[in-house]
Amino acid sequence: MAKKKSRMPHKNKTSNTTLYVFVVVVLFAMACLNGRFAQLEQGYFADVDADFQVHVIDVGQADSILVIADGEAMLIDAAETGEAGIIRSYLKNCGITKLRYAAATHMHNDHIGGFPGVLSEIPAETVLEPVYADSLVPTTSIYERYLDAVDACGAKLHAAKAGETFTLGGAEITVLGPVSENAKNLNDTSLVLRVEYGNAACIFTGDMETPEEKELLQSGADLNADFLKVGHHGADTSSGRSFLSAVSPQYAAISCGKDNDYGHPSQKVLDRLAEFTKEIHITAEEGTIVFSYDKETDTCKLITERNAE
Repeated sequence: MAKKKSRMPHKNKTSNTTLYVFVVVVLFAMACLNGRFAQLEQGYFADVDADFQVHVIDVGQADSILVIADGEAMLIDAAETGEAGIIRSYLKNCGITKLRYAAATHMHNDHIGGFPGVLSEIPAETVLEPVYADSLVPTTSIYERYLDAVDACGAKLHAAKAGETFTLGGAEITVLGPVSENAKNLNDTSLVLRVEYGNAACIFTGDMETPEEKELLQSGADLNADFLKVGHHGADTSSGRSFLSAVSPQYAAISCGKDNDYGHPSQKVLDRLAEFTKEIHITAEEGTIVFSYDKETDTCKLITERNAE
């Protein structure tokens, strides 16, 4: 019995030590995760340590993308009018109080509708928009409010042309398109931007469709990229095989609404994408998508709202 008693405390000590180590490991892992990806209000999150970040914000059947390079920010599109509050909160929770650039890829409501509500509190230095024919100038009240908001926040409005370059922190932004001067619809007037930071490159296509993709391919532009924001919410009028082959992204992100009326993303597009990348992410299924690049380690990473949880 004495021998038994002498062994029992030793067993408890071992058990307690094991439990202690387990708790420490769990807390350490949680600290690392929380340090790297800070949880924000409304379920959103930010990769707070990365030098370069791309946030495809979950705004339903619309587009809004935040790009951060060395603390400077560019907002590509601002979804519908009703999503302005979501975007504004997301930017503020990421510590963004002003934008170096706001880019309106094209003049459809689901891309410019939220700009008045965003720019009223988070002004931009420069607003980039595409060059397009007078016949395609919208006559909507939303477009008028967009122009008024640009003027009210004091931003410089710049019609960007293919070949122009801009800097965002240590990143270089190159305007790839639109190339065609005779686009027949607003989708094909979409600003196409390539953003390069270190050894990482991203391409943002707005709602560009296959006719303009062909023009872009013929222009000889450098289309290879690690990250692709898939055109037109995954519609089968975009993302042709030749274009996807030229980009060959490691990661592809689609912004669309859950159970939307358009059937986005198209299964045809998903099948084509699968030929060129294994990493296809959809906001309707995974929430906000964050791509990041760490220059010091030369590594890319992607996390979604769903797998962050």
